[in-house]
Amino acid sequence: MAQPIPDLTLRDQPDWAGAAEVLIEGCAHLPSREDRVRWMERLCLSLGDALYPAFLQVLCRIGEHGNPQAQAAVADTLVLALQSGRLPSGRHAAWGAQWDASVRATRTMGPIEYLCAWFAQPDGRGTLGAVAFDQAARALVGLVSHSEAARRLYCAKLHSVADDPLDGAWTRSSRHALQAMALSWSQADPEPYRAATQAVEAFMAACRHGEQSAPAATVGALAQGWIPPASWR
Repeated sequence: MAQPIPDLTLRDQPDWAGAAEVLIEGCAHLPSREDRVRWMERLCLSLGDALYPAFLQVLCRIGEHGNPQAQAAVADTLVLALQSGRLPSGRHAAWGAQWDASVRATRTMGPIEYLCAWFAQPDGRGTLGAVAFDQAARALVGLVSHSEAARRLYCAKLHSVADDPLDGAWTRSSRHALQAMALSWSQADPEPYRAATQAVEAFMAACRHGEQSAPAATVGALAQGWIPPASWR
């Protein structure tokens, strides 16, 4: 039986390395597949929607600094979470809500989609700048790429999101960028971080192309500098 995870809050200087070790320990050493998925799921749930970027930071920390065994253990747990429909997700403002304060609609998004939405469709927390997005997305996509099964499943997930114009979460140009990311990732070099580089560059290139034909208000919002939320620092 997995030990309960207490409610978490962020200190002024969060111990990202310690949090990453907690997640790795559960993914690597808990005895059953169900226990490992529940461990990841509960760690995310204990943070809540407001601190979901902190969960992403933990995943990125593992993607950037974990050893191959640790990265594979977390990626394999992500496979199990994807297969069971329990991928830890956060809420992001649906398209339109970020420009109209009277609109409160949100959508639940997995880690990679959430980062992409934060960059391409910023909400009330401020814009995620290109440098910050590039670093975080490469770490996260590289982490997932340590499992070929996870990469295949996540590519299929991104294709599904991009092909659904009625969902309301994404603009047409953002869906096109997700499609470009999924296609590039599915065809990329099998080495995890080369695969991540190709996928993230494809997404950003598609976003830049979309900006050229976007309405002025949208271009202005995308051009803002990054205003880092406290939960990301």
